Amino acid sequence: MEAQAWSGYEQIAVVRPRAGETRAAGRLNLASELGKRALPAYRERVFFLCLGFMGNSADARDLTQDTFAKALAHYSQDNPEHVQAWLLRIARNTCLDHLRRRKVRGPQSPVSEFSAIDWRTPEDIAGAEEEIRIVRKAIAALPCRLREVLVMHEYGELSCLEISRALRISCGTATSRLHRARQAVLSFYREEHHGIKRIPERI
Repeated sequence: MEAQAWSGYEQIAVVRPRAGETRAAGRLNLASELGKRALPAYRERVFFLCLGFMGNSADARDLTQDTFAKALAHYSQDNPEHVQAWLLRIARNTCLDHLRRRKVRGPQSPVSEFSAIDWRTPEDIAGAEEEIRIVRKAIAALPCRLREVLVMHEYGELSCLEISRALRISCGTATSRLHRARQAVLSFYREEHHGIKRIPERI
């Protein structure tokens, strides 16, 4: 899906010993370069995390590129212990910075990819898009600390432990925030959609 966008990240130069470099420094340099080579393995999670924050594929692709550019630039300096958590924290901060610059409080427009199913009737598609619009509106209304946990779990498919590492909070706090976010979205959805007691599988 994003093959062309990632070709540049998957062709990092072969590590060569540097003149005057000590053996220990060489090992650190090698470890750093190998770590950078592993980054593309997380591209789908980063993309879907950005999609959850931004609400459209175009912005998500751009911010995913920004995320990996920042990650490549700072990997050696940060030397992350938990690469995925570190990378997704960069993605989350990149998205929030972009939203602040645009003065937008979260994703508000429906994502057409989730409703573009050929066998559905126009009425089915319209209904699905309306449900997605309501849920996204609910997510946008959440406080940032709840919204980011929900987006990381639903779009990034992260466990509470992974979220806790990415946000540097306890696992219990991540679990609590996720529960509160889900309850808030469900309550909002039910108020907007009287009589319907479910929400779409993918928010």
